[in-house]
Amino acid sequence: MIDDLLLKNALAKAASSGTFGDSAWLTFYLEGPTVKLESLVESLVPIGGQNLDGAEGGFVYAKLPVALQSDDIKQLASRVCSLATQHGVNVGLIDLDSTENVANSKFFTLYQSTHE
Repeated sequence: MIDDLLLKNALAKAASSGTFGDSAWLTFYLEGPTVKLESLVESLVPIGGQNLDGAEGGFVYAKLPVALQSDDIKQLASRVCSLATQHGVNVGLIDLDSTENVANSKFFTLYQSTHE
């Protein structure tokens, strides 16, 4: 799902930015019917999901902690995308964020859906 070259470039930029440490946050822009989002949110809590409100509006911007390592990022993205598919939820974007705080985070987009 995440392009290897795009991920490699994002990791290089993150390493040189000074705002990332050894870990980061993956932000998943999730969209779907309220009941399906709420069901998915229940599956994200045990794996460290944060910022899980908003299902009633049709969008959740879930953040999950991850080591700043290519394999860890790809594994977590794959896991969350698989859960989203199981729950009938669309993943619109995946960002690599320096912090869980939306207002202060530096980010790099790793994936953008072609779904209209």
